Amino acid sequence: MSSYQDFAGLYDALTFDVDYPKIADFICSRLQAKGITDGLVLDLACGTGTLTVALQNRGYDMTGVDASEEMLAVARGKEGAEGILFLHQPMEAFELYGTVDAIVCVLDSLNYLTDPDDLVKTFKLCANYLNPDGVLLFDVNSEYKVKHILGNQTYSYETDSIYYIWENEFNPETGLCDLYLTFFTETEDGLYRRVDEVQTQRLYTDKEITEALAQAGLQVVCRYDDYTRYEPHDKSQRIVYEVKKI
Repeated sequence: MSSYQDFAGLYDALTFDVDYPKIADFICSRLQAKGITDGLVLDLACGTGTLTVALQNRGYDMTGVDASEEMLAVARGKEGAEGILFLHQPMEAFELYGTVDAIVCVLDSLNYLTDPDDLVKTFKLCANYLNPDGVLLFDVNSEYKVKHILGNQTYSYETDSIYYIWENEFNPETGLCDLYLTFFTETEDGLYRRVDEVQTQRLYTDKEITEALAQAGLQVVCRYDDYTRYEPHDKSQRIVYEVKKI
């Protein structure tokens, strides 16, 4: 995964269509169903901290972990981020000061772990830092999305201040999808600045995820279609996993 050095400043503008309140409400409902109405929660791969702040505002004591110091700099400067502990660490090697009641990892962050061994390492760390009755909630891009929506497709988008092109190359043999993003952002003098970003995601099947969880001593409780109460279907694009310790 890239460092997001230039991308960090653009991230929030590019994710304007992400319904963070919906995601936060879903997470809270699942945690409350398990009796976790407050307590310590880790937002793993927290990015610019929008969800971290939303969960803090809902009464949870939040810690955010991310591999990008640039993303964390944006997160620390957000309104409501006071009191949140942000740690600059990769998912597969994070360290906490103690256990937590829940861990969340959203917006296909785990797909950026391109080595399956790193996925297992991440799950083992989650199991290590979860309290016995703790909950792990994460999502992944589905097999359908990686193959057919990302795939070998090219997209272009335009906002008030940013124009960008998104080209994808998916290799079915390796399961890797390279994402080539080119951004043009308007400067104060009316000119445009170009920013190039290259990312790679890995396709993880449900079987691979389930087996990786089992190696870590974790078990799937339920699967959901994109932060709804519905079960995933064959064209679900984002699958949410609710996981507990075995």
